[in-house]
Amino acid sequence: MRVLFSRGIVAISKPRCGSTSIRRMLDPFVDEAHGDIAVDVGRKRPPFHPHISAPRLKEVLEGLGHQTDKLEFFVTVRHPVELLASYYKFFKPDKHGRYKYSPLWQGKIGMPFEDWVLTGRLRTNWDRRRLAPGFISTGNLSPLSFEAIAQNRDGTLAVDRVFKIEDMRELVEWLEDRIGAKIPERHINMSKNMPIPHLNSSALEKIRKMFPYESDLYSI
Repeated sequence: MRVLFSRGIVAISKPRCGSTSIRRMLDPFVDEAHGDIAVDVGRKRPPFHPHISAPRLKEVLEGLGHQTDKLEFFVTVRHPVELLASYYKFFKPDKHGRYKYSPLWQGKIGMPFEDWVLTGRLRTNWDRRRLAPGFISTGNLSPLSFEAIAQNRDGTLAVDRVFKIEDMRELVEWLEDRIGAKIPERHINMSKNMPIPHLNSSALEKIRKMFPYESDLYSI
């Protein structure tokens, strides 16, 4: 997450959607003298978090006396099957669905990708769920969705701009226009040339329900 009061822009970091690359692109322009905020590690500067949702960030900033309507919020998205494959590859759910950050994780992937899409679960903090659309659930993978991080409770957008990471140049050009400086593209922690896995109709239907915005955007 990056809040650049000095430039009037806010980068919302959606997991597995190039957020690390975007944060690094913006780092040279963070101006602490203007109160700009850069957070990379959870629990280091509560209530801020690297992957704080747009509605929650607005709530926090407004509580601190900032006018969020003067800021332009943006977020990046990714093909939902590719996003899930990236999360699966990185966090390696074991046969019990526990991830490598869990102290009980068994040390390796323990279920097929398709089974994980159908049965996997993800926790998310209460403040994000409280402000997100009601279908976001810890009983599935919907906490990774666009709606979980970039929509308000009533389904309206909480961001001003949405960019696909498949076309990073569009984002870079927009940032250069807003910042008034050249920005080199960065590609960090991104899965290179990873084919989109084939999924059966049940798994695809589950994705459509968990990721409605992205499924429509990418014609799933």
